[in-house]
Amino acid sequence: MGIEVAGPAHETRSARRRRRLSAFSQTWRRPIAALTARAARIEDLADSFPGLLFALVTRYGDSRQRRRAMACIEAGLPLNSAADALGLPMWLRRLPAEAFATPLPAMPADAEFALAVTSRIPLSMEEITAWFDRVVYALRVVGRDFAIWIAKAPRGMPLSTSDEDFRWLTAWAWYSIQPATRGHELLRRPWSPALSWKKSRDEVVIWRKRIDLAATLGRGIRDPWFADGNALGFDVVALRTVEHFVAESAAMENCLDQYAARLTYGRIRVFSVRRHGTSIASLELSLRSDDATTPAITQLRGPRNRRVPTQIWQAVHAWLGSQPFKALVGQPSDPASAREALRILWQPYLEALEAAGIAERLRPPLSGALLAYRLRTASRRRAPCTPHGCEGTETGHQPTMARHAGT
Repeated sequence: MGIEVAGPAHETRSARRRRRLSAFSQTWRRPIAALTARAARIEDLADSFPGLLFALVTRYGDSRQRRRAMACIEAGLPLNSAADALGLPMWLRRLPAEAFATPLPAMPADAEFALAVTSRIPLSMEEITAWFDRVVYALRVVGRDFAIWIAKAPRGMPLSTSDEDFRWLTAWAWYSIQPATRGHELLRRPWSPALSWKKSRDEVVIWRKRIDLAATLGRGIRDPWFADGNALGFDVVALRTVEHFVAESAAMENCLDQYAARLTYGRIRVFSVRRHGTSIASLELSLRSDDATTPAITQLRGPRNRRVPTQIWQAVHAWLGSQPFKALVGQPSDPASAREALRILWQPYLEALEAAGIAERLRPPLSGALLAYRLRTASRRRAPCTPHGCEGTETGHQPTMARHAGT
């Protein structure tokens, strides 16, 4: 149900006008004051239909629609006549003036959308603006179904969730319906109305780590140290690109898709151990501090981080023994390559925001701050860092490819 605003029974005209204006966002009070000064019937909209008044001030619809709506209001016709003339759905009448902070996109008029939104209006005036602003933003950027999902947020996604978290959620949902984009390729699971807020949050976390990985790998690992080969009936294949790591992670149900931090310094290489084209183990090699030509087998794990049988260990050692050994060099991630990877990924989204008229309100939610720090310091630090998003321990202990519980 909407929130009704009523003034004192013996309110003076000037006090009533101040009360009405103060209910709206500070940003819009001056143009609202200018428009409502034209006629008492227009000013009365602040109480009877604040959404209609706000829509007129923020130039909702085209100029012809606005003129027709104003004519209806000045003639004293029913409010639904003015709303119809403007193309504004009547369900917006249920919202108080406090809900309107940003210009409205074309609002759906169907009963399902109206019920989804009006049945979830927060009871607190302090929450209404943030809640409805998110609904409008979701509608403008992603679309109707996502806006309905966001409208139900008070029970699932608390309004205390940071704006950054909400922007990431919106970007993830947008890429979920854009299959021809790089960002879509990095999704583990796309958004759908059936997903809960908790599961969506988990998917966003994984997606962000895959974006980190795409930036870290850039154009791919140029020198995997050793050539692909076969030993004892097993194939050993180097993982070079983000696609390789994501596919191996999915096949083995481990966290190789979250390996950005471990790969940043270029001191490890990861291989897939396969039989008849099917991945059966993941192998991680790392540089040794006491011998630059002989890497250490840091990990050799089967599906879901299980131990592997002896024959796989023997095959890996046989493959390594067949390789020509040389001095191995760690190659830190290239900042220019990382920037290019992020540019390719985010460009379609930035263009979509610009087309929606909101690009000026949002910097792309890049996970670049921590990544940029890693890239700047990679050439100066030699010790590998703790796995980002994987269970692990400090340098000197064995990390693991296992996923976080619950993701």
